[in-house]
Amino acid sequence: MEDKPMADILKLFQRETYGFPHDKVILDEDGNTLQVGVLDGRLVPPFGEKSFRKIRDMAIRDDDIILVGYPKTGCHWTWEVLSMIVAGKAGHSVMGKNVCFMEVAPLDLLDQVPSRRILNTHVWFDYFPKQVTEKKTKIVFTVRNPKDTAVSYYNHHISLFQGQRYNGPFNKWFPLFMEGQLDYGSYFDYHQEWDQVIKNNPGLPILIVSYEDMKEDLPREIRKLAEFVGSTLSDQQVEEIAQAAGFETMKKALEASVSHRLLRKGQVGDWKNWLTVAQSEMVDAAVEEKLKGTRFASPRYTI
Repeated sequence: MEDKPMADILKLFQRETYGFPHDKVILDEDGNTLQVGVLDGRLVPPFGEKSFRKIRDMAIRDDDIILVGYPKTGCHWTWEVLSMIVAGKAGHSVMGKNVCFMEVAPLDLLDQVPSRRILNTHVWFDYFPKQVTEKKTKIVFTVRNPKDTAVSYYNHHISLFQGQRYNGPFNKWFPLFMEGQLDYGSYFDYHQEWDQVIKNNPGLPILIVSYEDMKEDLPREIRKLAEFVGSTLSDQQVEEIAQAAGFETMKKALEASVSHRLLRKGQVGDWKNWLTVAQSEMVDAAVEEKLKGTRFASPRYTI
């Protein structure tokens, strides 16, 4: 892939990412719109059904890593960290995780990515490549507290490309989040379903990585990730990666990339500037109702 001009790689990616179709228009109570796709009754981004269907049959390499999580739970950040761990050195990618974003990247582009690939997705386990179970592919699952996730996801939706962009205020978008009327559906149902996947697949190597834990002690989490994927790093390598992967450092380094527009503040606790007391209590009630008894029942709201 290194010998292919970046302009050609971008063309391959953009071939699939512009002019998205859509199957449904979600309306908030004021009539502001969000365009989504529908996949077997589930709400997804409007990438087109074929983009999702292709994932099941794609070939998985023995050393592939799959990064998955609900949108805005730290997937971009974790992908960059994992890329540096696999490379054994600090350094930011030009294309970011989008080059291995399975819902969008065409198969010929994915095939050109050299090993070790860090494939990434937000889809449910039922849509994963069939070979993942037989090859026992390593899976990294990102989590973040639902209140910060909601704020970040709202800002994601208002920054999307024209035609997909949501133009309403946060207080009108928030009910859509609580009702799961967004691409990839309900935060709470998503985590409930993945908790069941983990319980039902004890032989599948899955590491849960917390956004808040990474903000608290990034070198510690880098070591945890490195051990999980089988990479050996020196203390110096860990520190260099941690410095390069600091959120502000990474955001600045990726200013010219596709990923930059999807990176915002990277804070823990920014939800206090957005959610009302009533909205915060609604999230707490949903966590109690939907996530009680799961490994996601106690979100971390501070560090």
